[in-house]
Amino acid sequence: MKIKNILYIAALGLTATACTDGNDWSVDSAFDRLFGVNSDKISVTAEDLTAEVTFNSIKGAEYYIIEVSTDSLYDEVEMGGSHSKVYGTNKEVTTSPYTLEGLVGDTRYYLRMKSMADGKNDSKWCYYKSGQTFKTKAEQIFFEITDADRFEDHINLKWNAEMEATNIVVICADEEIQNITLDANAKAAGEITVSGLNPSTAYTFIIYNGEAKRGTLSTSTTAAMPAGDFKIQLPATMERLDQTIIDDAVAEAQAAVGATNISITIGIPAGLVIDAYGDGTEGPAGLTLPDGVSVTFFGLPGGDAPVLNIVKSINIKGGRGYLRFENINFTDGGCQYLINQSADATISDDLTFTQCRFEGFERSVIRTQGSPVITIGSINLDNCVLTNMSRGNGYSVFQFKLDTPANQDIGSLNLNNCTFDTAQRSFIETSASPLKNGITITNCTFYNVIQSGRYLIDANGQPTNITLKNTILGKTYIDTAKGVRTAGTITVENCLRTSDCIFASNDLKELPMGDVSSADIFADPDNHDFTLKINDRIGDPRWFPVEE
Repeated sequence: MKIKNILYIAALGLTATACTDGNDWSVDSAFDRLFGVNSDKISVTAEDLTAEVTFNSIKGAEYYIIEVSTDSLYDEVEMGGSHSKVYGTNKEVTTSPYTLEGLVGDTRYYLRMKSMADGKNDSKWCYYKSGQTFKTKAEQIFFEITDADRFEDHINLKWNAEMEATNIVVICADEEIQNITLDANAKAAGEITVSGLNPSTAYTFIIYNGEAKRGTLSTSTTAAMPAGDFKIQLPATMERLDQTIIDDAVAEAQAAVGATNISITIGIPAGLVIDAYGDGTEGPAGLTLPDGVSVTFFGLPGGDAPVLNIVKSINIKGGRGYLRFENINFTDGGCQYLINQSADATISDDLTFTQCRFEGFERSVIRTQGSPVITIGSINLDNCVLTNMSRGNGYSVFQFKLDTPANQDIGSLNLNNCTFDTAQRSFIETSASPLKNGITITNCTFYNVIQSGRYLIDANGQPTNITLKNTILGKTYIDTAKGVRTAGTITVENCLRTSDCIFASNDLKELPMGDVSSADIFADPDNHDFTLKINDRIGDPRWFPVEE
């Protein structure tokens, strides 16, 4: 009989082991102590600032205490340490699951919990995965960076100002290059400008609150303003690009450099839509570029490219090394021609348009007329789009036709990575005098060009050599259009001509019509979408489909 009692007591003792032994029974030797939750049944699903804790409910428990800490937790550690957060002291943790709020992103936490009830001893501490940690996800309090935030030497960063932050680390090529302490103004505004950066360079920005990472963004600075002896940035409040602005900018540059024959870069703020013309005695006059000064007009980053509404054609009279336009959109504000040159002009190196758009010009981008002496080393368009040009069917998009042909000395016309969408005259006309170094068209897309009886390229009787490479000739504006005439050679390499590119005469025999139409190869050409539906990577690269 005594032996049975001893065995009974021993068995009862086995059921009273502590929670830390990982037993479901979890009964303390004191019979009024609550069971603890089963450590093996505590699970955590973590987000960036919160974590959902799931656990088994305990009979008799009225609520639970949950403690998390970035320091280790064990029985000898008192609750509520300097690196911990305690939930449930106000008895709000009553059911499973429960969401812990106010955590820090990208942080490891230890977790323990106990069962509680009024008038009963609380259970012993039970530990998540026997003392292991869970980690919150990386937080993102940064707002997205837009084009308006990116510049050649600085980037504007913005974040949720309601979230605490102490500093921002700047990383380039896996090295920390800046650690910026946020002052009270930056914290209140939730924004800062990171300066001292290099153009066309990738950077990563990490925002911290103490040691806690609160967000990460990667982006790159924009390309630098093109080189020049002097750089000028026009004000964002500018309402018109007029002759005074041009003259003042040049005078400032000449004074700074100490010379009259200089090169300058004029930066035009992003997003501006402004008229461009000078004052004349009988109405608007064309802007005249000062003699001896090479100029680059550059659309600054930070938003959409500026739009110059050309009210009167630009006058390039005089001499200079180069004239360049980059990241600018042009519209016809009554000028009909962007450049309509009838005065002596020399550009010894190049007249170049890069990443520009032209829309709605009544007549030409460039026209030479009369009997001036005009010398241009080369004319270049790269990464440009021309839409709805030569609307009046009076002059070609590019027209070189002096009354005294011997006065014209133009080296070459080079079109690269461009789209030419709708034109109602000949595309290029240089029948009075040759382009001595020829016409080269590379990686371009044509659609809906050439009016009745006009030519794609008209170099009638002139020894102008013509080269087409990796180019698409799409639908002609009308089926009575004409092809190419020249006394020079015609070279065609890897080009495509659609079945609706029809030349009634002067057919381009070097590039016969194919079997597919423009609708077969372009996504939606009538709505100016020339994304390729074919596998060939040909024409203007901007229309190549995205590779998956």
